[in-house]
Amino acid sequence: MLGIGALPRFHLISGLLIHMLFTVLPLLHRRDGSAKGAGILGAHVEGPFISPEKKGCHPKQHIRGFGSDPVKAIQKVYGSTENIAIVTIAPELDGSDVAIKYMSDHGVLVSLGHSTAGLVAGERGVAAGARSITHLFNAMQSYHHRDPCLIGLLTSKMLGNRTMYYGIISDGIHTHDSALRLAHRTNPEGLIVITDAIAALGMGDGVHKLGDCVVNVRGLNAILEGTNTTAGSVASMPYCIRHLAKAARCPLEEALICATEKPGEISIGPEFHVKLSQFQLRSWA
Repeated sequence: MLGIGALPRFHLISGLLIHMLFTVLPLLHRRDGSAKGAGILGAHVEGPFISPEKKGCHPKQHIRGFGSDPVKAIQKVYGSTENIAIVTIAPELDGSDVAIKYMSDHGVLVSLGHSTAGLVAGERGVAAGARSITHLFNAMQSYHHRDPCLIGLLTSKMLGNRTMYYGIISDGIHTHDSALRLAHRTNPEGLIVITDAIAALGMGDGVHKLGDCVVNVRGLNAILEGTNTTAGSVASMPYCIRHLAKAARCPLEEALICATEKPGEISIGPEFHVKLSQFQLRSWA
């Protein structure tokens, strides 16, 4: 499966064959928002350059390596990178440093995830140009005191004064409240609230399709049929914002900034700021 999220909606399209990217990506032209609806900042493409061991619900048959020529592999899979805003790459793959630099040089934000990488491989990815982590704690090696893996990037000394941004699924299912608090207290500056929501969001309990996959939804749990694998989320952004405020024990205003200003900083630049009025805050409380 190749996950494509049209920002800022972040809904997942899955089960796509490689050649279909040439059809889909050109349709996702970047455009400003208007009174008619949200703008499109570009696509977030999760895959196919990820770890088979940490694929989540991505079908294994679509996963690819970079081969002997990473740039050629990227061009073969994506065609033009013009409409790609974010790409998730596993930094332990051979050739990933070349691929990360190429994508970064072409204006694509590289995020590390769906990965078995240790901290050293993660730091190499950052040195090559990666600036964020995809859904922290999920689809990656667990933290170990001798090798903290990608999670250790939150406190890596190689960052210096730079901020390591990371998405975190604040739905109370993907990430335990204690882990949310741990991440928030370790690196509050880089925390970005994400939903990982799939098309079944708002559709209620039952059996739903996610591309070629069948997903069983019960409450806030979305499980790939026949497995124990979580297949995205059915929690809304307002729910995840409120849950972060409750779990991390932070002000609601801070949780809102993690869903608005922080994504703006990483995708648009440090000049992006959101001013929240007291009226807006009361409407969320």
